[in-house]
Amino acid sequence: MLNSKRMARTLTAPEALTWYFKRRPAFVKDICYHVFFAKRNWGVDRKFHAGYAIQAMAEPARVNAFLLQHADALALDTTTRAALENDAAEMRAYTARMHAYLANPWA
Repeated sequence: MLNSKRMARTLTAPEALTWYFKRRPAFVKDICYHVFFAKRNWGVDRKFHAGYAIQAMAEPARVNAFLLQHADALALDTTTRAALENDAAEMRAYTARMHAYLANPWA
């Protein structure tokens, strides 16, 4: 069971899977927006966008990890599992890059 900060109740694994793919276009758009501008800007603007990108990735990354942990119980097909694994890898890479931007916004 997944208890989300933004949700009023606890989700089961199938409900979390539905929530994740329903909300995926919105959070991907938000993450990509902030990552793009963090790469493009310097200084305070870079820190601003890097911080927001990390915040935007927090909940989807947590739900993604939950879904991958329960992938066998959900009986995911190969396409869905590959999408979840790809999202997890991308979010880890973006998170590492955003932390580097926060550490040195002028690099």
